[in-house]
Amino acid sequence: MKKQSDTTRGLTEVTSVILVIALVLVLAVVIYVLVFGAFDPKYTKKSVYVGATAQITDIPRASGLTDHVLTLLPKAGDKFYLTGQQTTGTSGTRTTLKLLSPEGRSIYPRTTSLTGDPYGKQIYIYPNNSGSATMCDYDASTTVPSSSLRPMTTGIWKVQLIDEELHVVADTYDTTMKHGTTSLPTAGGFISGLFRSDCTPYSQTIYGTLTNSTTGPGNMSVTHFNGASYLSIANDPGLSATGDMALSLWMKPTSTSTWNQIIGKGSIDSTGAENDNYQLFQMGDKLVFEWNDAVTHEHYQAITQNSVLSSTSWNYVTASVEGGTIKIYNDGVEQTLVYNKGTDPSYPNLGTTAPSVGVHVSPTSNPVTVGKQNSASYPYYYNGDIGALSLYNRALTQEEIARNYAGYQA
Repeated sequence: MKKQSDTTRGLTEVTSVILVIALVLVLAVVIYVLVFGAFDPKYTKKSVYVGATAQITDIPRASGLTDHVLTLLPKAGDKFYLTGQQTTGTSGTRTTLKLLSPEGRSIYPRTTSLTGDPYGKQIYIYPNNSGSATMCDYDASTTVPSSSLRPMTTGIWKVQLIDEELHVVADTYDTTMKHGTTSLPTAGGFISGLFRSDCTPYSQTIYGTLTNSTTGPGNMSVTHFNGASYLSIANDPGLSATGDMALSLWMKPTSTSTWNQIIGKGSIDSTGAENDNYQLFQMGDKLVFEWNDAVTHEHYQAITQNSVLSSTSWNYVTASVEGGTIKIYNDGVEQTLVYNKGTDPSYPNLGTTAPSVGVHVSPTSNPVTVGKQNSASYPYYYNGDIGALSLYNRALTQEEIARNYAGYQA
């Protein structure tokens, strides 16, 4: 047990330390006011408080499919409004709506359709369903979104409100998406920007003249290739397939009587030898997927047996590789394929028998070219329109392909 005098001396020392700290704080405030002229009251202000709930809402469709979207319902708290919304009838603190996806993307939904005080209104947060939208484009609205939405990734989504006066996260609301997709494209978008799954842009260069319009299906933004122009995207791990993969895009060629490259990560050297990771070609009115095989080191093509492409209407094309099997779809319908070993697919020498080793695409360090083959001697320029485009590092399911086709997406 301590003596009474020891205890008294201990309390006196503690009191002295507290007084010194207080004096330092007061002195710091005085110096701040002398230097900057005033003490900003925001440093003593608490961040805006919003009592809200987030959840997943299911929206059944007439097609039999169900869309699953985020919803946020602000119930009570401080006055606030959202950055980007119409400000008539609003008051309080400006806050920004932000999403953190299960795979770590930061997404800022568009709020331009929102009006007035947000309290008591269920806010639907969902992928933008225009044909030209990427995985980074989301909308927020108080009305039920239209049909055929792109699926959201499964896992825990965080809905955040950012206090723009204090620049801090004011509130976070978690909810779990159980129905959706397990992974997004490794690349998505097109001429306005091809983006990685984390929403950062790929580096791309345009050669020649590419013109844009919104004349695609569902008012999709599309790009016209004039037969002498193309797009090159620098080599990147997210653009190189090493096994299962899928290419998904919309196209409308000017003619179905010529050979044209649509997209590819290949090249032809001066000896005529091809080094392809993957290539998707138009061979007249047929589709061709070609690759260098990582197992046999041979060059192969899978070709649609029947005429599939139209020059008078849009074609939704998907080439999907899963477990060593290649499937090609046009307008959501799987096509019968014939196969060739070598560099000339004009006369498929394997018939309907797929390569016995299967399909194992061999990665390359080539850039991705759209609208032209990476070859000086055999450029095979594409002439026509191309719309939404996505590259996956997995196969697409039949349901995903059907949903894309119905919603004018890729």
